[in-house]
Amino acid sequence: MRRMFLVMVIAIVATIQVSAQDSNRQMTAQQRTEYRIKQMDEKLKLTDEQKTKIRELYADFNKQKHPRDKRREAREKLTADISLLLTAEQQVTYKQMIEQSIAEMKKGKRNRTKE
Repeated sequence: MRRMFLVMVIAIVATIQVSAQDSNRQMTAQQRTEYRIKQMDEKLKLTDEQKTKIRELYADFNKQKHPRDKRREAREKLTADISLLLTAEQQVTYKQMIEQSIAEMKKGKRNRTKE
């Protein structure tokens, strides 16, 4: 009886853990856009007009279904379009943000393969 109870508790805890992880990863395109704009605003101090235009660029980007082989090109175009909306000082910081993000992604990929 104790063994069965213990197995049930472990199963419940494991189920809760998995569902919590899945819900954290599942953000809608709009939620991702707002998160990105918030991150950019913290570092770049965007104007309301810049936020609106960036939101529109992300909306257009998210509407399109990019084939796998064209995604990088599409993201690069989005990044370039966003950069055009920024001041010279903001562009420098934005470029650093992008480079840091790329470095973190590469580092994350390497860490996953080691596991």
